[in-house]
Amino acid sequence: MDDPIDLIIMREGVLCEFCENSLRGGSIEELVNRIKELLESGTWEAERCSLCGGIIVNRLGGMVREALTKLSELEVDSLKAGVILPVEVIEREDRIRAKYDPPNMRSVKLTLIKSLDRAMELLSGKPVCEEASTTLLFDFREGALSIVSSPVFIFGRYRKLERGISQSRRRCAECGGRGCEKCGWKGKVASGSVEGILGEVMREFFLAEDYVLHGAGREDVDARMLGSGRPFVMEVINPKRRHVDLCELGREINGRAHGVVEVSGLRFSSRDEVRELKESSPRIRKLYRALVEVEGGVSEDDLRRLKERLEGVTVRQRTPSRVLWRRSDIIRPKRVYKIDIKKIDDKKFELYVVCDGGLYVKELISGDLGRTRPSVAEVLGKKSFCSELDVLEVMVPVMER
Repeated sequence: MDDPIDLIIMREGVLCEFCENSLRGGSIEELVNRIKELLESGTWEAERCSLCGGIIVNRLGGMVREALTKLSELEVDSLKAGVILPVEVIEREDRIRAKYDPPNMRSVKLTLIKSLDRAMELLSGKPVCEEASTTLLFDFREGALSIVSSPVFIFGRYRKLERGISQSRRRCAECGGRGCEKCGWKGKVASGSVEGILGEVMREFFLAEDYVLHGAGREDVDARMLGSGRPFVMEVINPKRRHVDLCELGREINGRAHGVVEVSGLRFSSRDEVRELKESSPRIRKLYRALVEVEGGVSEDDLRRLKERLEGVTVRQRTPSRVLWRRSDIIRPKRVYKIDIKKIDDKKFELYVVCDGGLYVKELISGDLGRTRPSVAEVLGKKSFCSELDVLEVMVPVMER
């Protein structure tokens, strides 16, 4: 017997056409035609396969039919098939490879992926590509089909016009983040956050499962974000729609936000731009306005000395006490580029600071018990604190397109 596959069949038992095609390294087009037949008939009456146990021919038709039904409900730019096989099928395949070493053998999983890619492309009319918008996962363990849409990314800038709004959603107090009916099983509460105000509208527009905001830094809850706004990319997770009017989306967000938050410059983005946004952090500069109050009062000479001592210096800032719970305790050198001061009365002045992103301005003022040096409090020799803080500009040239 010259044909090694005939020897395998004689010794191991009958093979279904998909498994035999894999051992022979046969034509995928033959299997594409079989998939079409399966779709029309539902199942085949086939002998039990000694490799897959018959699960491929018994389950494939139903999963392909379900995939086409679900695809009709989605906006799909491109697709890719994925396959999960039972462990015992993979073990039998490895044993055959080790025992017989068929010269043209291709794995059953690869055979199924190639044939399903081609069949779904023909049946749905959607192109197949590696970085597809939609992944069809055929799970032969239970005959289950699942579809995952790749995220949609939206770039923009947001302005936060009122204090008391966090950037990120907060953990649900009811369930502690585990997910419950109150939080929609997300574990997070959308209200009272920039992420939630923007993300809930985007979730509705894209018919999405969830969302994540990636910002170029963050401002404190009690700080406003003014000027042209903070650059961000919203990652919209598992969307059923992929193409929406972003001008309409922006108008809807701004209308629902009632002047608390505003967005501008919305455009489609990418995961690469999320990475670019995060990597731009060392190059970001920010302009802050802080209202400073000084115990014991402040003179014109004090303010001149303050400008001389802080402008152009590198501040050595140890992680502020208030954020030690979420950030490592290290010293970060941050540059102060420009200082402007406007006196309000004998105890108050406005401080305008252009500095590196990541400099905690509240601690630049208070000194944080010596953790930030130099500081306003250290230069003046008086207890000083920030009673209001606004971010006036976030300068990220790399993000402008």
